[in-house]
Amino acid sequence: MIASALWGNAGEFAASRHGVLTRSQAAHNNISAKVIARLIRQGLLLEPAPGVLVVSGSPPTWRQALTVATVARGTSAAGFRSAAALQQADGYREGPLELLVRVAQRAQQGVRQHEGPMCPDDIVEVDGIRCTNIARTLCDLGSVDSPQQVQQAFEWAWRAGVSRVWIRAAAERLHRPGQRGTGVILQLLDRADRQQGPTESALEVRVERALAGIPGLVRQHVVLSPAGAFVARVDFAIPHVRVAIEAHSRRHHFGLDAPDADANREAALQNEDWIVRYVTDSQARSAAKLHASVAALIAARWPKS
Repeated sequence: MIASALWGNAGEFAASRHGVLTRSQAAHNNISAKVIARLIRQGLLLEPAPGVLVVSGSPPTWRQALTVATVARGTSAAGFRSAAALQQADGYREGPLELLVRVAQRAQQGVRQHEGPMCPDDIVEVDGIRCTNIARTLCDLGSVDSPQQVQQAFEWAWRAGVSRVWIRAAAERLHRPGQRGTGVILQLLDRADRQQGPTESALEVRVERALAGIPGLVRQHVVLSPAGAFVARVDFAIPHVRVAIEAHSRRHHFGLDAPDADANREAALQNEDWIVRYVTDSQARSAAKLHASVAALIAARWPKS
């Protein structure tokens, strides 16, 4: 970092913004254009885009590149896949640089611009970067990604406690006839209204997708004894044949007590004539095979139902 008393607050501000600040922000901290020119000549500052400064030696991260792209366009915000990755939505990772802009202009290399309305209420700041909020991001993702990918992000938001009423309000405000992105989210919201609750992991989303069309499949099912006592809550169930399906991820089934807990739950279910089918991530990715095996299990159980 720049070791100079003159740099002062401007340096602290840049450090909180991934080593990035604008010339106007520097001027606001009494750093003149002459000083900036000298720092650039000395190699202590870089100017990757007109009016945007980067402190030499600051880590060249994805967040830094996204910050540069965002502040280079004063009215832009990180959006779409970039906003989803910044908010750490399931299924999205750091990589793409995508902006929501009111009017597209010449973009930096590697930066994709999406034109669209920008309501101030749709914009938040995450880790020092302007970006679209979760509701707006979900509405936009459907226009660039598959419904399956968007469902994974939607389930993540629902699981995290994001208001579905808020998401619906954003989708209805932005929706236009034939608009794919908001249409996908509205369909997911309508489906969520008929379900008992969100999935508990990205793996469960894949399992449910693989088992689409299985008659009687429900999520987050509570199994009760004939006397009404709680037995277990299972990820998925086909209640009429007493088949429980558990998404078996290392994150949720790992640790010293996990094997005993799983065994105890399975024993409790078996005492009530339920059978438990565990599904791993690799099995969930072989959707056709998983669907066929569960269908065969149901067929084998049918005479006992």
